[in-house]
Order: sequence, then structure tokens, then C-alpha cells
Amino acid sequence: MDNTIRHFCDSHQLLEIYTNPDDSDKFGVGYIVACSDNEFLVHSFQENDLDDGYFVMDTDFVYLIRHNTIYLNNMRQFIKPRADKYDLPRGYWSELDLYNVVLNLCQQEHLMAVVRLECGLGLIGWVVNVGNEVIELDEVDIDGMPDGTAYIRLEEVKLVGFGGIEERRRTILASKKR
Repeated sequence: MDNTIRHFCDSHQLLEIYTNPDDSDKFGVGYIVACSDNEFLVHSFQENDLDDGYFVMDTDFVYLIRHNTIYLNNMRQFIKPRADKYDLPRGYWSELDLYNVVLNLCQQEHLMAVVRLECGLGLIGWVVNVGNEVIELDEVDIDGMPDGTAYIRLEEVKLVGFGGIEERRRTILASKKR
């Protein structure tokens, strides 16, 4: 699948990306913005051009990519590639650690991040520190309230995202609580 991901990397082709073989009805829709030998970065969308932010994950988690489907052709009527408002890499970078790029961007720009672990647990909050082995995340609950600090082993991370609908919602709620 690595060669397929590289093929679509920065191609501006809207894709269906499948990562859960137990539920083949669920998939992400987006453009692969950047990739390395082990990871890829997607600008994700929901229906009607609803920007769902960016996420990075391991290439090993993808079991199916589809393009030029009827669904995507219909979605393409609403979703168009646009200029990025974040300073993110584009294209193929063999050795680039895209997880670190995204985590550091979230920390520096104070962007709410979602971190999904191998076990399925998803955490949302502010990235405080990115170490060699551990991420420190100040969690924010569904109501935008601080909910403690999590220390996450990097090797357990399955996905890191930011700018999605849920992250934006919690950011708004958190800012109103200050």
C-alpha cells in the first residue's frame, strides 16, 4: 500500500481511505498532502465541503484506497483542494516523521489535537510537550473543560489530527470558559 499512498501523495485526487477492516462502511475522504515511508498526512473532509482538519497515521493501517468512485465524484462537486493555512510539508519525504511535525505544529500554534491509540482510545486536548517517547497532552472534555493531563507513549499512537470538527468545537467551548 506504501507505493499507492506515494502515488496519490500531493496529487490533488480526492480519495476514500479505509482503515478498519471490521467495518468496511466507514472510511475517510480527503487528499493525501504528504507522506513518508511509514506515515501519511491527509486533509480530511465530510459531506458538503465540511473541512474536517488534518490527520497523520501509519501507512500500515490502510487496507483499501479508492478513487474516482460515484460517491467521490458527487463529493467533488462540493470539495475542492484549497491553499493550506498551516505550514505543512507537501509531497513525499522518505525519512520525515509526520507525527512529530503535526504534534509540534499543534504545540507551537496552540491547536487542539486528537490522539488515537492502538487500543482505540481517543484523547483530545492541548499538546504541552513532545518528547522522544512520550506526548504530554492537557485533555479537554466534551464541554470544553480541562480534564487532567495525559502522558501517552508515542509507540501506542495510531493517529494524530487537528482542525477537525470536534477539535474546533472544543476549542470554541474552551475559549468561552476562560
